[in-house]
Amino acid sequence: MSKMNSNINLIRFVLFFGLIVSVFIILFNTSNIIEYTKNEERKKIELWAMAQKSFIENKNLEDDLGELSFMVLTKSFANPIIRVDSSGKILSHKNIFNEESSKVDSVKLKNILKKISLENNPIEIKFNNSINQKLYYGNSSTFNTIKFYPYALFLVALFFSLIVFNYYKSSISSNSNKIWASFAKETAHQIGTPLSSLMGWSTLLKEEKVDNKIIVEIEKDIERLNTITKRFSKIGSIPELLKEDVNAVLNSSVNYLKKRSSSLVNFTFNPSRETAFSPLNKTLFEWVIENLVKNSIDSMNGSGNIIISIFNNNNEIKILVTDDGNGIPPKIQKKIFNSGFTSKKKGWGLGLSLSKRIINQYHNGKIFIKESDRKKGTTIEIKLPVFKENS
Repeated sequence: MSKMNSNINLIRFVLFFGLIVSVFIILFNTSNIIEYTKNEERKKIELWAMAQKSFIENKNLEDDLGELSFMVLTKSFANPIIRVDSSGKILSHKNIFNEESSKVDSVKLKNILKKISLENNPIEIKFNNSINQKLYYGNSSTFNTIKFYPYALFLVALFFSLIVFNYYKSSISSNSNKIWASFAKETAHQIGTPLSSLMGWSTLLKEEKVDNKIIVEIEKDIERLNTITKRFSKIGSIPELLKEDVNAVLNSSVNYLKKRSSSLVNFTFNPSRETAFSPLNKTLFEWVIENLVKNSIDSMNGSGNIIISIFNNNNEIKILVTDDGNGIPPKIQKKIFNSGFTSKKKGWGLGLSLSKRIINQYHNGKIFIKESDRKKGTTIEIKLPVFKENS
């Protein structure tokens, strides 16, 4: 399997490298074509300038052949040209206005002159070894079209590369998701076997009339393990969302966490004034709250205050989990929800990553760091959609 993945990656690299090389070759050849076209157009204009000079110098002569040559040269290109004298006065123009029309817009003609003077250097026309006239010319419509080809090709190549990159990234993400889902389901399966055995032992202890308090605590832990198994088994599948009272769910979670946390940790729960119903998978949502509280306790080194508050504005439900711990360094705040990232010496970096998946993907909500300060602590905000009866 590893060798197959290596070959696939090699093929992808070769294809991507071939794409880059092909684009550069095409860009290089296109650039040469553009330069060649530009030079050829200038040669035609220079030849026309020579014919113009010859025509002017021999205009009093009856040279039908010369005039015919001049007309052929005139019709051999489509570049706009403007001829001016030494003082800058426009003497003639070609390929700008409708040749059959006698109307000439002098203002527009001057503006065109300014424009084409920036496109190409003028060609000098000398009479008696002194510069008497200049010939300004613009690019032909064909040249103006092909000069944008490299940019268009580059954009197409960039767009295609982004598609390939996005596909490759999605493929990696998809494979990663499958790995985590398989890992979670296997964990649930592994826990399930000893859990069934523990339930059997619990029944035997009851029959042996062991102290009921001990059995109650054992059953609580068995139920806890059963809950963990359910959580892991739901990863990778689409969980069922039911109408739940967020106030009630969080109150239950806080009470549970209070009993299983140190007395040095002080919990404060502030429910919303209005009822706050949201489509939830209770098992997974309680997992998120537990992960956040455990991280808060770690940041406080096992002693401090945790405040959980709910706000309902009828459009969305906001949940704030605040602690007065050490805060999160700014340089890792954007990474804490990434799979596998952890700032702890021990841990796999799964808790917050799974929490983000549960809130964002399964509950169509958002989870993020609202604020964090080394002296004041951290506030994590969760946004959940409000339950709608017609949804």
